[in-house]
Amino acid sequence: MVLLASNSDIQMIGRFICLFLLFAFVIFLAYIAARITGSYQSNVINKQSNIRIIEIVRISANKTIEIVKIGERYYAIAVCKDNVSLLTELDASEITEHEKTLEPLDFNKILDKIKNEKSKKERH
Repeated sequence: MVLLASNSDIQMIGRFICLFLLFAFVIFLAYIAARITGSYQSNVINKQSNIRIIEIVRISANKTIEIVKIGERYYAIAVCKDNVSLLTELDASEITEHEKTLEPLDFNKILDKIKNEKSKKERH
């Protein structure tokens, strides 16, 4: 006996496909917006600023020590929940700056990594 799909079943499948395509489009737009915002923040704001955070070390949940470059001088500051204190001015020869570059996300690499981990788990 052959089962024929009713008209309502075909409409439901069509709606599901449209919903899935709409969801994929929204995810794509979110990805593009995140890329534009991220590149703007990392390139424009950080390169044109006279104040840069060089390094942060967390001491406790709400306390950090930061090395900050203001103009051409370096400072060590303590940052707490409601307070920022100057610890000392540092000599530029004591500081090693590392260029911070954000690599663009490659979703293919992320998916390959997940697939590899999943296949390793299945083998064991």
